[in-house]
Amino acid sequence: MSTNINEFKEIFLKVKESGWIESHRKGNTGIGKTFEDCCDIVENNNDIPDFKDIEIKSQRNYTGSYITLFTKAPTYPLRANTTLRNSYGSPDPDFPDLKILHTSIFANKFNTYKNTYGFKLEVDEENRKILLLVKDLSSDTIIMNSVYWSYEVIKRIIETKLQYIAYITAKVKRENGNESFNFTKMVLLSNFTFKIFIELLKNGYIMFDIRIGAYKTGSKRGTSHDHGSGFRISKRNLHKAFNIETIE
Repeated sequence: MSTNINEFKEIFLKVKESGWIESHRKGNTGIGKTFEDCCDIVENNNDIPDFKDIEIKSQRNYTGSYITLFTKAPTYPLRANTTLRNSYGSPDPDFPDLKILHTSIFANKFNTYKNTYGFKLEVDEENRKILLLVKDLSSDTIIMNSVYWSYEVIKRIIETKLQYIAYITAKVKRENGNESFNFTKMVLLSNFTFKIFIELLKNGYIMFDIRIGAYKTGSKRGTSHDHGSGFRISKRNLHKAFNIETIE
């Protein structure tokens, strides 16, 4: 176990003892921003952990059955998510001239998107790639197989950013339009490896979730917005990927 874990446990418990804390930012990212500010952690969007060798993920108690392991656009081609959206997406209900693409892609089966396309991941061990395939459902033929992540890129992320994950949950209350958090529990996840990632991906326990929509308000209204497309795992399957310790 990391020598930094005990230090971070103490930091978490101090934040927990603080009780209700008003959000430091509006919107969905407010919870993570608030917790990291309370820990004196500088926000980062790169491929290094948030606190020494510990990656921090924060989420409201009531949200979602899946958690994001990491976000990473395909290695090839450049701007692959934009290519997928433009080629296979569907019109946004509010902005019909803009295509959006929301679909969850697994390696153990093709999915069905708008009864037109099927998406699937394929592990190519010989060439050390994770391919993203697109199938035309009407002809049952593969129409795209050029999009991929290299093993090296995924392995580097896992070994540098996901060795230790602190998954923080919080109760939420809203008063006068403001949101506040009471950080209640930390789940420490460890011992994740690239080999485990590949096996879970093959067996359908890890998926790639494409979540490309549109900005609905603000100066970017009507333009494309990637809401964090990434590799995700169900909370109920975390034990297949990690050693788990809960701090409450």
